[in-house]
Amino acid sequence: MALGEAATLTSMYTGLYNISLDLEGKITTEAIIEGRSGDFYGGWGFYFVRRYLAENHQPSHDDDPMNGYEESVSGTYLPPGRADNKLMVYDLNRVSDIKGKARTIPVPDGINFKEITLHKVVVGGEPDNPEDITDYPGCILINVPRLKLHITELLTNAIKNLGMGLYPMQAAEKNDPQNTRWKYSFPFDIIPGLKTELPHEIWHPKWDDETNLPLRDQKGDYLVNKTGGMYATQSDMIKGIVNQDILMIHIVDAIQTVNLSHTGSGIKVPEGLIFASLDPVALDLLCARYCFKMVPMQEARELRKKMGLRSDFLQRVSIPRVEGQNISSVEGFDSPLPRYNLYKYAESRGLGQEKYYVKGWDAIGGVSLVSTQGHLGWFEDGEFRELITSEFYYNPGSMIWGLQKTVIAYLEANDLLTGSSYRRMLFDVFDENHDGIIDYDEKGKIGCSMPLARLRSIHHHIQGTERYGFLRGPFISAGMMKYEKKEWNAQGHNFTKDFQLSFKIAMAYNMSRMQSEKSDPFFPRLTWGNGKWPSLQYAFFFSISIGIYGPRFPSIVSNSSLYGLAFQYADKKLNKSYYTGNVSIYSNPEAVNRYIQAVREGADQLDFVVYVPKGFGKFDGKSLPNVVETDDPHKIFMGIFDNCQEVWQ
Repeated sequence: MALGEAATLTSMYTGLYNISLDLEGKITTEAIIEGRSGDFYGGWGFYFVRRYLAENHQPSHDDDPMNGYEESVSGTYLPPGRADNKLMVYDLNRVSDIKGKARTIPVPDGINFKEITLHKVVVGGEPDNPEDITDYPGCILINVPRLKLHITELLTNAIKNLGMGLYPMQAAEKNDPQNTRWKYSFPFDIIPGLKTELPHEIWHPKWDDETNLPLRDQKGDYLVNKTGGMYATQSDMIKGIVNQDILMIHIVDAIQTVNLSHTGSGIKVPEGLIFASLDPVALDLLCARYCFKMVPMQEARELRKKMGLRSDFLQRVSIPRVEGQNISSVEGFDSPLPRYNLYKYAESRGLGQEKYYVKGWDAIGGVSLVSTQGHLGWFEDGEFRELITSEFYYNPGSMIWGLQKTVIAYLEANDLLTGSSYRRMLFDVFDENHDGIIDYDEKGKIGCSMPLARLRSIHHHIQGTERYGFLRGPFISAGMMKYEKKEWNAQGHNFTKDFQLSFKIAMAYNMSRMQSEKSDPFFPRLTWGNGKWPSLQYAFFFSISIGIYGPRFPSIVSNSSLYGLAFQYADKKLNKSYYTGNVSIYSNPEAVNRYIQAVREGADQLDFVVYVPKGFGKFDGKSLPNVVETDDPHKIFMGIFDNCQEVWQ
C-alpha cells in the first residue's frame, strides 16, 4: 500500500520552510506530506495516520505502519516493487527529477490533451519492459477527496480530485532532470506555483513571456485560444486512467464539508457523512445535490412548478430588491445545479452516469439510508424522511454562477437606484450563448481567472525560493488589485475586473448581514446592514480597503494585509523584529497595530512606504504611517524599503 499526493503547493511549502526556518534543505516534499520531520511539524499530517494505525494495530499483523516514514524524511526513493513491507509516501508531482519515474499515456478522444504524463506509481511501468513492470506493477486507485466548495467550479470532489489533482506539477516537456519547462504548471523553474498551463476555462489566454501578462491585439482585445475548458481537462485525465484498466474506488470525506473556500481558510461544517462509489459522476452529483438542497422535496416540487424553476434541489437564498431608497432582502429560491454541466459532459465521455441509487447506513439514527429520485433519506413508518443540510453552501468567488438569482437581483437594484448598467454588463461579458443564463462554463472571453492564477503562480514561486518570500509573495499577490482598473497600472490592464465582480457582490452580501445600519458614503440616502445591501460602488471600495488593510477593516489592521506584509518585512529586515517579535515566518498577531499606536504616540516610523490609490489612504478616517496616496499608475500598490534601495511591485 502507498499514499500518493499531488497537492499543488507541496513544493512551495517545502521551499518556504527550508529557507525561512534555516533548515538547509532538510525538509523533503514527502516530509511535508507526512507532516513531521524530526522536531519540525507542518504539512499534511500522514505521519499521525501512521501513528494511529500503529497504536491500533492487530497483534496478529506482522506489518508495521511506521515502515516507510524514514524514507519520507530522508528523501530516499524506492519504487513500489522495491518497497517490501513499507507504507510509502509518493510525491506524485515530481516525475522528472529521476529518469524513469513517469510514463506518458494516451487519452482516447482527448479534447485538451491527446496524451498525459503521469507517475508510474499510478499508471504502472512500461508494458514492454518486464523489469519496469516489476518496479511499478500499477495500482488500485483509491481516490479520497475532501468535499469542498470551489472558487470557480461547483465543488471539489471525486472528479476534480483526480481530473485536476493528478496532473503533476513537475513534468518536464523533455526527459531531462535539468529541464524545467513544465507541461502543466508555471513558472518554468524548480518550484512552480500553480497548474496554469491546464485549460481551466474555454477561453485560455495567450501570454507575454517577458511580463507574464495576457497579450492584447492592436485594438486592445485580449488574445485567447479556444479549448475544451475545465470539463475537458478533468475528463481527459480520467479517460486516460480508465483506458489503462485501472480500478478506481472513490471515497468522499464529507465528515466536515468545507464551505466558502476550497483553501485552508474554508469553514468546516460538521456533516458527518462519508460517500463511496465506483462511479465518480454519480457520486459527485449525489454530493452536489446534498450540498445545494435546503428545501424538502414536496415543497421544492411545488415551488418548481409555481416559479418555473429548473430543479427541485433548491437553496433558500437572499433576493435583493428596492424598497424606497434602500436595497432590502427577501427570501427566494435558486439552484446552481442546472447551470453546471460537468456531470452531463462526463457522462457523455463515458466516465460514469448521472443516474444513481443510494444504499447506506446512519450510525447515529440506526437506520438504512436510501434515495428516491436522487433525494437522500430513509424510510420510517412507511414514509420517506429526507436528509437535508442546514448549511447555506456557496463560494464568494463563484457567486455569479452559483447564486445567480441573487447576483442579478442585486445588480438590477443598483441599476434602478444609481443609474448604472451593471446587469447589462454582466450578460455582455458572460452570457456567451445569449440564452439569459450564465452557465459555469461561460467565464467570459478574456480567460477570466487565468491571468490572476498565472501571476499568483509567480508569487507562490517567490514564497518557496526567497528568504522573505513568505512576505513578498503575498504582498505582490495582494497588489494584483491594480489590474482591476486601467488607471491603476502602467500597462492599462483591467483583466481582473470581471472575475472580481463575484467577490464584490459577496462583499455586499456580507455587509448586508452586519448587525448595525450605516450610511453608504457613495449614496448617502442608502443604508446598509440588518438585511440591507450597500451600493456596488461602496462594496468595491470596501473590498479594496480589505485588500490593503485586512479582513477586519475598518476596525483594526491585519498582519496579512498589503500594509501589514510591508510592515512585517521592514520590522524583520531593518528593525530587528522589534514589533513582530520573531525573525522567522511567525509574527505577533498584534504587531502591526502596536506599531501604528506607537507611531501615533511619537515613536519613529520604520523605513518603508506603501503607495495606494487616491481615496484609500485613510483608515477609519485617520491617516496611517507609511501610507502615501498616489494617482501614478507606476506606483499604485508598490512598496519601497530602506531609503528606496528595495522595491516590491
